[in-house]
Amino acid sequence: MQESREVGGGLRLAELLGALSLATDLANQTPAETALKEALLCVAFGRHLGLAEQDLSDVYYLALLYHVGCMGAAEEVGRVSAGDDGSLRRAVGEADYTDMPQILRLAVTGLANHSGPLERAWAVVGFFRAGADLNVSTHLACCEAAGSLAERMGVGSRVSRALKEVFTRWDGKVFPLGAGEAISLIARLGHVIRVAHVHSIHRGPAAAAAVVRKRRGGELDPTLVDAFLKVYPDLFATIGEGSVWDQAMDAEPRPHRLVPQSHLEELTVAIADFADLKSTFTLGHSRRVGDLAEAAGACMGLESQDRQLVRLAGHVHDLGNVSVPQRVFTKEGRLNRPELEAVRLHTYHTERILSAARSLQPLGAVAGLHHERIDGSGYHRGAGASSQSRPARVLAAAEFYQSLLEERSWRPAFPAKKAADLLSEQGATGALDRAAVMAVLEAAGERPGPRRVGWPADLTDREVDVLRLLAAGRSNRAIAQALSVSEATVHTHSVNIYAKTGLHTRAGVALFAVEHDLLPVAKINRTVEAGSASSS
Repeated sequence: MQESREVGGGLRLAELLGALSLATDLANQTPAETALKEALLCVAFGRHLGLAEQDLSDVYYLALLYHVGCMGAAEEVGRVSAGDDGSLRRAVGEADYTDMPQILRLAVTGLANHSGPLERAWAVVGFFRAGADLNVSTHLACCEAAGSLAERMGVGSRVSRALKEVFTRWDGKVFPLGAGEAISLIARLGHVIRVAHVHSIHRGPAAAAAVVRKRRGGELDPTLVDAFLKVYPDLFATIGEGSVWDQAMDAEPRPHRLVPQSHLEELTVAIADFADLKSTFTLGHSRRVGDLAEAAGACMGLESQDRQLVRLAGHVHDLGNVSVPQRVFTKEGRLNRPELEAVRLHTYHTERILSAARSLQPLGAVAGLHHERIDGSGYHRGAGASSQSRPARVLAAAEFYQSLLEERSWRPAFPAKKAADLLSEQGATGALDRAAVMAVLEAAGERPGPRRVGWPADLTDREVDVLRLLAAGRSNRAIAQALSVSEATVHTHSVNIYAKTGLHTRAGVALFAVEHDLLPVAKINRTVEAGSASSS
């Protein structure tokens, strides 16, 4: 995974989709790299069947994107599963949807695992009251979302069509989207491999083959099943014991598809929409965060490369939200400890997923910090100021403000003026970077007044001027000359600075200045410059 996947000025599509497949594994609570292993199996099986390179390429991308539409029905699945949508998706992933006793057994094991017996019983009752219509509608929603997202990611119309058919049965039952050979070959092949692999995870290849044999001619194409049963031991032998990332990247059929750098914007927007489908409260959130963060970066004076970085990181910052149970997004009261932990981990999952693709690592490094605070009070690391780049600080401030403007299950949307005040408070207390806060307010059209954003430790404007020079090792006389005040005045300010910060040395003051982004002077915004001109 250390080898660069950038080729001839383009980015490997396999690497980008491979990273996204880790998110769908997470959403479905399947082991990491499940989709990568299915891509390996699909290509190996396709080669055994003698498929053309184009078909091999399409079935490979199909396997990586097999569940990219899984958020399309997250809201509905959450409603019938007492908010435990991931557990239900995992449970019914093994199901034959014409086998109602099996559906009942899997639903009982997969519904409301976080709740007590009574809540679980009500969840099961609700699931069956919803009936077959819900089953069909949720799967159709997933297929429709998958086809739309895949087309935007550059995999072509054949893969997009196949993604709309992934749940379609050979016998045409349950899902009315076709039957028999009217279903595309790559969709039928992917269906066989998906059923086989999901059953092999805990029970092994032989048990998986037995399930495939049982579903021959019903759910699965009989010709493909017969071919699979002849070679399945060899197919499963191609999957290594540990991580298969490099193996899956090497298995991509040639010619490798490349994504131009210019298309990365569109791809990250597609990822944004995939993540934001998780909840009706978050639709469009990541797009808006990206736009605001880029505009704030311009106000803050970031270089064009960093402005693009913060925009794209804004698009993908909530990718890890697919791991959060749906009940968290719909709960009106306070979150309990497990729910809070799930929320706190979503930034970790965002960074972990994006780090898999070398070309997405810079985005992940910024996106994973969007809930950190410069005073160390954020999550998931509790990282302080020294660990946060300027783009990361801008993204954190932009995400905070944009979220306040949007409705959530536990509160209405805040008016822009109130959201601006709350963001300013975060800057005043030293939680968010002051310059980033000012930039977001400017970008949002909420220009702060000269004292709207305060200084840490309740320092005054002039005390901040003195503190910067103290941190630089300047003597009282030199500070007095620089600020055109008396040495006695500098001494008074110095005493106040040490008292307010609780520090006693220049080194302590210097670290305080760095941690609260008070240096260098060149980065201080216009409000600070105005403060420097104020009287002592």
